[in-house]
Amino acid sequence: MSLLSPPPLRTLADLLVVSAARRRTESGLLMTLGMVRRQLAAIVFWQATTVAMAGIAAGIPLGIAAGQATWRAFAVSVGLVPVPVVQAWLIGALAAGALLAANALATVPAVTTARSRPGPLLRVE
Repeated sequence: MSLLSPPPLRTLADLLVVSAARRRTESGLLMTLGMVRRQLAAIVFWQATTVAMAGIAAGIPLGIAAGQATWRAFAVSVGLVPVPVVQAWLIGALAAGALLAANALATVPAVTTARSRPGPLLRVE
C-alpha cells in the first residue's frame, strides 16, 4: 500500500513524477537556453496547480449535484423534508486544501527537475 492512499493524490503524484521524467530533454534544452532552476521548478508547480484547478472546477459542481441528489433521496425515504444546505466556506476550504496538497506533492519533482544538469539530459543514448 502506498503512503499516499487516496487515489486522486496518488494519481497526481504519479502524473507529476512521470511528466518530470518524460520532459528531461526539454528541461535540459530550457536550461541551455538560459532558464534558471527556480523557473524550472515553477513549471512543475504550475502544472500541479493547473491539474488541481481542473479537478476543482469539475469536482465542485458535480459533488454538489451528487450530494443534493443523494440527500434528497435519503430524506424522502425517511420521510423528512429535503432541504440541502451547501456551505460555501467549507467548499472553499476544501478547494484551498486541494491546491495546497497538489503543490506539496509537486515539491519533490520540482526539486529534482531544478537540480538536474543540462549536459546529461541532452545526451542522446
